[in-house]
Amino acid sequence: MNYKKEINDNYTLHLIKTDKFKDINISIRLTKVFDVEEFAYLRLLEKILRFNKTKKYNSILEVSKELERLYNSNMMVKSYASSKNMVFEIGLTMVNPKYTDMSVYDGLYDLFEELITNQKTYNNQFDEEIFENEKENLIKSIENVKDQPEQYGGLKFEEVFYKNTVYGENNLKNIDVYKNLTNKKLYQVYKKLFNTYKIDALVIGDFEEEIVKEKINKGLKNFKQNDNSCKDLRVLIKEGEVKGYTKKVEASQSNLFIGCTVNNLTDDERNYKLVLYNTILGSMNNSVLFVNVRELNSLCYHISSVINRFTDTIVIESGINAKNFNIAYSLIEKCLEDMKDKETIEGLIKNAKKTLEIAYNDFYDNKDKIMTYYYMNEFTFIPSIEVRRKRVEETTIEEIIEIAKKVKIKDVFLLEGSTNEEN
Repeated sequence: MNYKKEINDNYTLHLIKTDKFKDINISIRLTKVFDVEEFAYLRLLEKILRFNKTKKYNSILEVSKELERLYNSNMMVKSYASSKNMVFEIGLTMVNPKYTDMSVYDGLYDLFEELITNQKTYNNQFDEEIFENEKENLIKSIENVKDQPEQYGGLKFEEVFYKNTVYGENNLKNIDVYKNLTNKKLYQVYKKLFNTYKIDALVIGDFEEEIVKEKINKGLKNFKQNDNSCKDLRVLIKEGEVKGYTKKVEASQSNLFIGCTVNNLTDDERNYKLVLYNTILGSMNNSVLFVNVRELNSLCYHISSVINRFTDTIVIESGINAKNFNIAYSLIEKCLEDMKDKETIEGLIKNAKKTLEIAYNDFYDNKDKIMTYYYMNEFTFIPSIEVRRKRVEETTIEEIIEIAKKVKIKDVFLLEGSTNEEN
């Protein structure tokens, strides 16, 4: 795999040359500092661009036929938050033209230009019927998260644990913003895509470099990069007195969330040792949490832990029966204490390193992970897979125990099912 970066006047180009894949993926990522209202418009815009008419195509069916004609190429649009930034991404996937014919390059980039820059509008607005339908569908999809207790509980927990930070924002919390979206303002946000974002174009596959560069230049000719993104992605979550919160919902299962801070980490600890610590704690099959809370005591349906490297936090999530809360919580506290014990770590560190080795190997088979790695290095330093592999392998039991000493529980949130069943 060979990587090349080129900084152009209106965008940054990332070329990732590899013959590992049969198709070619192109990702255009527009990045800007997160704004609650503008992000809501981006969420709606990604849907409008799929269904609105363009100057050439009168329906999504015509677009689908064109993609099918181009050897079942694919085009997707999505928006998402990335730490302190928000991203509007357009993705293109094509069978490598050397297996078909080179006209695929022309056809797909012409389609990209048509769908993104040639939207049909009326008096600086989109088609009113499509706007209203897609706005209603978006609001319904956001509100439907209430029917999914695990996801709903995660959102409510994050509002508490990450209060007053970008991580405490979510679409459901900001639902009134979505209800107040207007067609006129949507058009204004759409036009902003072309001149108020940092623009990164990423290409991965066995492509013809000069042809790809020519086509991307043509596709982005109406864009002018204006870097309003955030380069400091770290958010400090301070440790504090343990606080508990409960919210009841109609569900047969309860969901427990425990937020932990890991303060005063060095870069070395954050990039390598914390990952190994968390793998042992709760992200492999025989983790400390899984074995002690689920397997030996049958106190949960599932349990795991995840880290956030930008906030130096660990979140433990478990599906439990509410009547078992006290004993489950006590066992989780004990698991965190056990992570300071040499004998506990000694029995699991070898398997944890093997688990991470498998994950690192998977990186090279995942096009999106590869592109995201190079993209994220535009905003923060992320070590290469090979460096991570080496440094994790070198991590000692004593270093894991030092991490464990820094872990403190801060917030405990129970989404309590009002119709709990027996385990």
